[in-house]
Amino acid sequence: MAKDFTKKRIGVCEELMKPEIKQYLELPLDEKVKKTLEIIKEALEKYPKAGLGFSGGTDSLVLLHIALPICPPDMPIIFVNTGHQFPETYKFIEKIKKEWNLKNFQEVKPEEDKVNKFKEEVGFKTAEFTEKCCEYHKINPLKKAIEDFKLDAFIAGIRGVEHEERAKEIFFSPRKNPDHIRVHPLLFWKSEDVLEYVKKGGIKCNPLYAQGYTSLGCVECTEKNIDPNAHERAGRGVVREEVMERLRELGYT
Repeated sequence: MAKDFTKKRIGVCEELMKPEIKQYLELPLDEKVKKTLEIIKEALEKYPKAGLGFSGGTDSLVLLHIALPICPPDMPIIFVNTGHQFPETYKFIEKIKKEWNLKNFQEVKPEEDKVNKFKEEVGFKTAEFTEKCCEYHKINPLKKAIEDFKLDAFIAGIRGVEHEERAKEIFFSPRKNPDHIRVHPLLFWKSEDVLEYVKKGGIKCNPLYAQGYTSLGCVECTEKNIDPNAHERAGRGVVREEVMERLRELGYT
């Protein structure tokens, strides 16, 4: 089904969502914000050593905006710098870091750049390339950060309607290697909820969205989505979508 980049895919994702998550899909925005705050507060109570992910995308921006007022000021805000994000993303993250006064912003990255090495070994944009590249440049640095900062929880801004594999998630998801809990406070949000939230709050987003991108990643695996009837993940490539299950087994958010 990952090959389907029409909006029919949203319905497929909704059907895959667990009843305890799906029940919140149709809540009005103010109620969704309240529920998200409840999840974050519960996470902070249960897991005092929590960190929060920020990628420069709008979902993680909304999560950060909601979480900041209630999170400890020294909570790590973790950005995984693969070395291959768009220049606009790096500039935007620096802007947010400064304007939102992120006191414990942590940039983590791989030891070296192996993109060209992987291209030569297994071919560009193949399933093997996608798995190797993401695991080395994105997944492993995040797992090392969780281990290095001794986090017992990592709060991420994924949404269930984005992808079939994310649709199967729960609010508090146990992980291994290292042992920790993934917390998903936006799991029941739709793309229109995210857009409504930033519009109401007057929050400026990554300028790449205005250029036609609807889902952001590295330059090598992100293209513009110029079809208004396409699913938001259009532009990320069929291969990437099809190996998402494997990537999430490895530790991808």
